[in-house]
Amino acid sequence: MKSRDLYHALISSDSEHNPHRLEAFFDAVYAIALTILVLGISLPEHSQSLTIFQIFNLMIPQLYHFALAFFILAAFWIAHHRFFIFIKKVNPMFIRITFVTLFITCLLPFTSTLAGDYHTDPTSVVFFYSNLLILGLLFLVQWLYAKKAGLTIHVPDDMSRYIIVKLLFVPIIAGIAIIVAFYSTVLSSLCFLLIVLKNIFMLPFLPKETEITGNSPEDISEDEISIRLEKDPGLSQLLTEVSHEMDLTREDLLLKILQRWKDETEVNVGEKGKLCQL
Repeated sequence: MKSRDLYHALISSDSEHNPHRLEAFFDAVYAIALTILVLGISLPEHSQSLTIFQIFNLMIPQLYHFALAFFILAAFWIAHHRFFIFIKKVNPMFIRITFVTLFITCLLPFTSTLAGDYHTDPTSVVFFYSNLLILGLLFLVQWLYAKKAGLTIHVPDDMSRYIIVKLLFVPIIAGIAIIVAFYSTVLSSLCFLLIVLKNIFMLPFLPKETEITGNSPEDISEDEISIRLEKDPGLSQLLTEVSHEMDLTREDLLLKILQRWKDETEVNVGEKGKLCQL
């Protein structure tokens, strides 16, 4: 990388980076958050004088909110993993949004424990539901920003709409649960059972079956090219490793290779002969 490029990468607010390091860091934080959720489960006071059934009965609110937080976090991770398939590069603003998302994620073990310990108090459960609401909206902000900033490969409109609606599902349920919590904390907790019906609600928004290759043929201009490396997984792996090492996207690495080739090689085309006799 030239010194000018390094300087630009250090000071620019719009420099672009390889997404793999950010995705790996996100995965690590989520793994820790999912693990420490269990620390919110504790035995009730004076449990020595209680039967196992009495203990379990007293712990049901804790176990329920632990399971709720765990599986919703897991669903968020799956959604993030899936929409990162469409991310070809990241910039500093996208990274900042990701860190805010992780900050809200790290609060979830605390708010879920609070809701489990004080499950009859509307304020405590509203804190938990608000945590889920904000977290879901941040994932939506991530996706919308990535699309607007050109950080994604070509995504068909129906696919993008499907992703947006899917990311809105948990925030909508959390918003309903917040309202219901002031009437009944038990009913508000049960609102989240609607998540199991998500696939049914999503049926009207299912996108058409489309092969995503980075660009659809009609969207490829004279200045763009789509390359598929499935037939040579070794080359694909090498490209990924080198781009990761240089902190570049695979597309930027290919562009630099072609630029270097252009600068150092006489390229014969047309009537002069085959392209470098390849």
